[in-house]
Amino acid sequence: MGVSAAVFVLIIAVTGVLLNHTGDLDLDNRHVRSDWILDWYGIESPERLLSYLAGEYRITLMEDRLYLERSAIDGTWRELYGAARLGDIIVIGIDNVILLVTPAAEIIERLDGADGVPAGIRRIGRSENGVLVLQAGSSLYQADTDLVRWTPWQGDPATVDWSQTDPVAPQLRTALQRQYRNEILPLERLVLDLHSGRFFGKAGPWVFDIAALLLILLALSGTLIWLKRKR
Repeated sequence: MGVSAAVFVLIIAVTGVLLNHTGDLDLDNRHVRSDWILDWYGIESPERLLSYLAGEYRITLMEDRLYLERSAIDGTWRELYGAARLGDIIVIGIDNVILLVTPAAEIIERLDGADGVPAGIRRIGRSENGVLVLQAGSSLYQADTDLVRWTPWQGDPATVDWSQTDPVAPQLRTALQRQYRNEILPLERLVLDLHSGRFFGKAGPWVFDIAALLLILLALSGTLIWLKRKR
């Protein structure tokens, strides 16, 4: 009984110590990368990737994650409408906002309706003279050089170089899917599940409860034996 219970006691003790130092060990920001553990949790990578080219840079939306090449852009996202490069800035139309991003995937600014961005973004592109053009609903708008003012654009939509979806190369697809999968399960969640027994399935907590009862029985019987010997 003692040997059987000792295994579970060790798991509870070690994970308990880890949970007491979650902040120090940064467990909530570190993620599990082991394939067999991720498979055990049933974590899979999304198959659908939506990707646009902005000059030589690729912007890809996978599920709710946005990537510039292989670098993740902060935030949770849903709808990607296109991207364009303006000098050293990459302009991304997503979730009815305009993101200004550096080539290092750092967000410079987020522009929305409060900043004058037209509502109902559908696609983004550049005119023949390099002006950023936005289609919102059925109307076209152009931005000034600082992307502060948006005014109606009266030109021919056929002359706009609209951002188009572009297939992701298999090697990059595999790398992004692996990166996405490796960012799903925090170490803190794994330690919590081990500590409670949930890691071992529905029966896990019951097994840990039985181990606890064994320890209680051992403690009581050991105390009784000690008292008898003392007498």
